[in-house]
Amino acid sequence: MIISVSAENQITLEAAKDTFGRSNERNLNNGASPHLVLAHSPGIRSLVAFDLSSVTNEITAVEFKFRQHNTLDVPLSLVVAPMVWNENNAAWIEGSGALGVKGRNALLGEATFAWRAFRDMPWESTSGAAKLGLMENNLWQKPIAIRTGLQWIENTWVSVPVENAANAEDIRKSDAKVLTYGLWGTAGKGAYLVSSKESGYAPKLILTLKSE
Repeated sequence: MIISVSAENQITLEAAKDTFGRSNERNLNNGASPHLVLAHSPGIRSLVAFDLSSVTNEITAVEFKFRQHNTLDVPLSLVVAPMVWNENNAAWIEGSGALGVKGRNALLGEATFAWRAFRDMPWESTSGAAKLGLMENNLWQKPIAIRTGLQWIENTWVSVPVENAANAEDIRKSDAKVLTYGLWGTAGKGAYLVSSKESGYAPKLILTLKSE
């Protein structure tokens, strides 16, 4: 959904779906939680997806933005990377659990803490090989951002410029026009929370488009 259009031929999209998971809690999901979690833990991943079906012109520049949902004293080291695109990976379902770290059992197809058996189809690599877990490296493209020492202050918006807009443009022209970013922490202490779309402060994608 396009939420704003600027005079500089820019449009802003809000996240169409977002969720987070923790691999050691196998059947729980946080699809309707007001926040995503980026805690420094190898088992935690957050997903944010944007629907590009309303974008009609060529994408020439991309900026990803998210809002810090809490305050922590220790800075975070953060990775943001696009998920490998294919129709299978684009079709993930957010889920409806909303009880923080202890949600209800996930339904078939929903994103859950497990990232192992939560879908009727596994994730796929670029070559189409089945990938059972979101922590597998070949499920992710080159990161668009690696931030070290990122200060974490509630209500602060973090801007992540994307150097190469080609990935978004390729997805815009595809059959399943869903761009998914993964976010995870690599250093820090505590539960670093990002405002989800349920919070009223959805992550945003700012696109610069080629004039007609």
